[in-house]
Amino acid sequence: MILLHYWLLCCNFATRKRKNTNLNYFVMGYIQKHLMAGEKVAYEAKQHWIIYTWPIILGIVSLAAFLLPLEAWINACICCALLLIAFCWGVSIYGGRQYVVTTDRLIFKRGIINRNSHELLLKKCEGVQVDQSIMGRIFDYGTVVVTTGEVTNRYKYISTPLKFTTKIHEQISKIKDA
Repeated sequence: MILLHYWLLCCNFATRKRKNTNLNYFVMGYIQKHLMAGEKVAYEAKQHWIIYTWPIILGIVSLAAFLLPLEAWINACICCALLLIAFCWGVSIYGGRQYVVTTDRLIFKRGIINRNSHELLLKKCEGVQVDQSIMGRIFDYGTVVVTTGEVTNRYKYISTPLKFTTKIHEQISKIKDA
């Protein structure tokens, strides 16, 4: 399977010329591939586990389907269907999201099949704020809001949002001092 994936990524079907054939190039993540010259990753934020609460509850309910007073194969079908729905729901919530602070930019990438990325130059960043609910303070997650002159970017359900904002501020101060 990985060889097929490697072959599809290496081949340019329009001209049949081979692209980069280094396997490490394809194994590394999207962020690592798209760093500018001299740019390094300073911090990568993660999504908090709380976003998976409803898929986890659905998974537990699906396992409880075995307790229904039905035939075993019907219980198994119900359980498998609900587990599949919970799994797909969890994958769609995750969505391949990455939140990265580099030495020059703030990069947000989402998507597993279709990719969507937002990049914000840190030298144009005007403000960073954290919004946390009571639950967010208890479980240490929140929404980080980054503003430039015209654009406001909201990064929701960030684990340890204060650390993320601290890393953003550190990189902004390094850029301004240079």
